[in-house]
Amino acid sequence: MPPKIQVYCGICELWLIDDLIGKKVVRWEGKAYAPRSAMPDLEWYFHRLRAMSPGEMLLRARKKVREKSDGLRTRDWASIRLSANSDFPALPAREDLPEEMATALGRDVEGILAGHWRAFGKVEIEVDDPPKWHCDYLAGVDLPTKKNAFKLNHRTLPEGADVKLIWELSRWQQLTRLAMAGYFLDDEKAARKCVLWLEDWVKHNPPFKGWNWTSALESGFRLIQFVWIDALLSEVAEKWAFDAELETLRYEILPAHAFFTWRHRSFGSSANNHLIGEAAGLIAAVVRWPNLAVWCTSLDEIQGFWETEVLKQFARDGGNREQALNYHLFSFEFCLIAWVAILAKGTVTTARVEDRLEKAAMFLVSVARHEDEWPYGDSDDATVLPFCLNGQRAAWEWREWLADSTRSPGLSLWWSGIRRGQIAPRIEPLEIRNEGPRQRSDDWCHYTNSGIAIRKLDPWFARLDLSPLGYGKTAAHGHLDALHLSLWWRGAALLIDPGTGAYYGNLQQRDWLASRAAHNGPCLTELDHPKRKGTFLWSVEHSVPAWREPDDETLQAEWFVPTGAIHRRVEYLREEYGWRVLDDFLPNDRRFDGEFTVRWQFPPGASLKRIEDRRFRLERSGEVFHVEASKDWETVVVEGTEGESVEQSAPLAGLVSPVFRVMEKAPSLLLTAQAGHKPCVFSTTFLASAPA
Repeated sequence: MPPKIQVYCGICELWLIDDLIGKKVVRWEGKAYAPRSAMPDLEWYFHRLRAMSPGEMLLRARKKVREKSDGLRTRDWASIRLSANSDFPALPAREDLPEEMATALGRDVEGILAGHWRAFGKVEIEVDDPPKWHCDYLAGVDLPTKKNAFKLNHRTLPEGADVKLIWELSRWQQLTRLAMAGYFLDDEKAARKCVLWLEDWVKHNPPFKGWNWTSALESGFRLIQFVWIDALLSEVAEKWAFDAELETLRYEILPAHAFFTWRHRSFGSSANNHLIGEAAGLIAAVVRWPNLAVWCTSLDEIQGFWETEVLKQFARDGGNREQALNYHLFSFEFCLIAWVAILAKGTVTTARVEDRLEKAAMFLVSVARHEDEWPYGDSDDATVLPFCLNGQRAAWEWREWLADSTRSPGLSLWWSGIRRGQIAPRIEPLEIRNEGPRQRSDDWCHYTNSGIAIRKLDPWFARLDLSPLGYGKTAAHGHLDALHLSLWWRGAALLIDPGTGAYYGNLQQRDWLASRAAHNGPCLTELDHPKRKGTFLWSVEHSVPAWREPDDETLQAEWFVPTGAIHRRVEYLREEYGWRVLDDFLPNDRRFDGEFTVRWQFPPGASLKRIEDRRFRLERSGEVFHVEASKDWETVVVEGTEGESVEQSAPLAGLVSPVFRVMEKAPSLLLTAQAGHKPCVFSTTFLASAPA
């Protein structure tokens, strides 16, 4: 190894050891917890280190130096006067508030004040007044601390707690909703409660102390929320005599957040959607308070980081390279906020960036076809600003608004100034084929850069994964879902992606949901490639599946793995009104005599009953379908259904996650075949009972 590389590795080895010291036992309120043994952490850090370039290693070393310095040093955050740019953000006129939005806002505020919150927009939690800002309310674990955030390990919380839930409380979306009620509904109680809870947050989360200062993305997120909270409350602060409190909050929140977000921003293999969110938060804050640049950097420099990351995150066909559909929307919303702020400043973005974001909007409209979505890849159901009519349907409202701005009165209220050709055009799905010639409306549509193929044949909709594992060397948010097929009928999902679960709370569930065996692509039982090395970390990227269309009704894919080639052929049976999927594995070695499996995972609420040995009746939402496995499959096993006495092939088989932090059981059909050079047709057929 060259001496220079040895120096880099030596620096990072010291960083690694320092990061692990003192993290075997954690204490809160006199109780001692042992989150995990040190060995899995050590292995994770080792493989994480291998994914870094020498340049990133040096930046990591610099980051540790900065952390030690910032953890000890105090600053006068009020030394720079903050004057607001009243032109940003532009607030809608009160009289423009749609009636249905007023009703929804009033209902939400009533629930928020009563402690009935929804984490990630969907998961019900009961929250104290004021909220316990370091509590995972789902796990029932409160971890209050004012320890140096740079010495906390947010990946290993005790008792099943997940830091994502702690961070969720401090994303202030409920507080923004209260500020909206103060502005639009003249609700003084809601406005005052927003200010009181912000004051309480500042009290329990001093700069760089505690769990809420362990991620620059989270501080960037709060910058965005506070930009809109401040604009909304500034309109009513003088009338209700809390303008002094609001002014104090500006100095207690903004300088430290801007400093931390910029100085400890994500980089290298950790950037992902984080750097986009961090840059968006800084852009919005600096546009509203130009002097805030003293605590971070100039708007031009931040914009440069943001534009570069947009082109990295979104492929030329508009898909997100992280291979996570909900993070596609998450990143896109950050970009929209940054783009609007840049325009308000009077500057412009490059045509290349705007074109990429317009394609990202098209991708989302085409691929996220139904509200019963079951998105692929990691998905925590996060959105940014709480402008939707209904937070439980936020992802679908975004999709509908992008397709037609009249379909979401909430989003239209805030973003109505955006015109066609400026990120959010009116889109006719499947009208544009991103690669190659124009096509018939019911042909396969390929997003060849992103690796997603879709086909719309009313009332069927199919999505086939032909993608790389994920983005960058770590492929952080990717799942082993190559050749996975999802099917919808009349908007209801029939074959699903198993979901995400949680990032840190239950590692066994997380590993299962990201695994090859949990997805319905052909799975070689003796192949562990690539290997999952821990949260957001894979050993290597796998090869990208190749595909072709031998005829109008068929899509054929081939995926090369170290031991051979996996084939999947998806045929639409036009006369029979259904689909046939043919799977096979061709080993490199003719002496190979292994097996592969396909697990067809159905959604919760579906009923799967055996009619004959290899024929099944599938029912969901009153619709009946027939599933048939060909005779070449050696075994056909139903899992997760009452009345079946067969032992499960895997401890977590049938466990799926419809939304983040929610797990449910659902029926699945496990098919097993012996792979080899003997020609066989391993097929599964899915038929609707009859067209409507």
